[in-house]
Parts: sequence; C-alpha cells; structure tokens
Amino acid sequence: MKLGEKIKQLRQQADLTQPELAQKAGIEQSYLSKLENDKAAPSFDVISKVAQALNTDAMSIIESLDNGYLQEHLSHLPEVAVNVASKQREQLERMRKGYIAGAFAIVIGIALVILGNSHGIFSEMVYQYESRGLIKPSEVNAHFSTGTVTEYQENADQRHERIRANKPRLDEQLLMVTTYRGEGFVEYYGQDRRYFKLVDQRTQESGMKSLCIVFGFIFLTSGGFYLGYVFRFLAPRT
Repeated sequence: MKLGEKIKQLRQQADLTQPELAQKAGIEQSYLSKLENDKAAPSFDVISKVAQALNTDAMSIIESLDNGYLQEHLSHLPEVAVNVASKQREQLERMRKGYIAGAFAIVIGIALVILGNSHGIFSEMVYQYESRGLIKPSEVNAHFSTGTVTEYQENADQRHERIRANKPRLDEQLLMVTTYRGEGFVEYYGQDRRYFKLVDQRTQESGMKSLCIVFGFIFLTSGGFYLGYVFRFLAPRT
C-alpha cells in the first residue's frame, strides 16, 4: 500500500472530509490532496501531524506500507530509512531460515532414498519350517520322513509300508518365522505333536524399505518447492 492510499483509507474510516482532516492536521487542503494522490514528498513531521489527526502515529502508518514503496519514495527520511533497514534485516533472516529449512528437507530426502535403496539395512532373515502331519506319542519325530528311520530299525519293506500308511494322515503345514528355532522343533497339540523341520531360509526385504523411499521423495519434493517459494516470495528484489 502507498502512503496516499493509507491516509485516504484512514480518513474515510474516521468519516472525515479532506478539509476537516487538513484543518485537524494543520496543513493546507491542497497539500493533503497531493499527499493522497502521492504527488508530494512529505517530511516525517507532516506525516506525524496527519497521523495524530487520525488518532494514530506516524510509524504505524509507515509500517503498513509496502517495503518497495518505502525504499523508492520515503527512504530519504531518516526515520523511514531505519524502518526499511529493519525490515530488510528481517526479510533476509526469514530468507536465510527458509533456505536452510528447504536444504535440510532435501538432504533428509536424499538420505532416506539412499537408505531405502540400500541392501541389507531393512532386510531380515526368514526361516521356513515344515510339518507333514500329527505325530502320535508312540511315534518318533521323523515318523513322516520318506527316508529310512533309524529309530525304527526298519528295512525297505517296512519303510514303504510306513510311507503308505502315512498318506491318509498327511496334513502339511508351513511356518515362516524370523527367529531361528534350530534345525527342528516340536509343538504339542494335546497328546499328539508336530515336528517342524527347517526346509529353507532366505533374506526378505522389510516394508520399511518402501516407506523410506516414499518419505524420501516427499521430503525432496517439499524441500524443492519450499526453496522455490523462498526465492520467489522472500528473496529481496532490487
């Protein structure tokens, strides 16, 4: 906002005519008209008189004006020059903090993307155990094995007979765990039990990997947009 616009706005809010305000401020109406049309270069004393007549103060009016307008039209006034310098320092400080925040977001984004694409950081070992069926109390853990069970001291015919008899009882279950439980372990189901044998182990990527990459791109994009905002709206213009 320009000085003339501000004075006119305050005058109208106070329900004063130009002659009435000029009389209260102790200045000529013709000069007040020039002020409102930005065709005069007032002193700080004149601005103070007009402000006082409007029940405010000169600095309140000055601080409401556009910084560019102050620099171009009123910077010759020492009081205004101090105000302009203060605003410039504040603007530079906001710009500095804005650049730091934007750069920090970009650095965090890059770090998250790199982290998400790193092998092994968000991976875990997965162990697969298999149980082929329920084992009765009188049977050994290897009862469902297709090989010769040494505990039974069986011959080839006995082995084939055991395998044939086991077919109706087959009830395979696979168990995937992230904790190593040995080459095999037993779980009880009443009097019967299951013997789970380790059949596979492999590395599996965690869901955190994708999450890191997503958040990384969010930080990168946000940081880039914020740097653009700072350059467009907070950087001082000459």
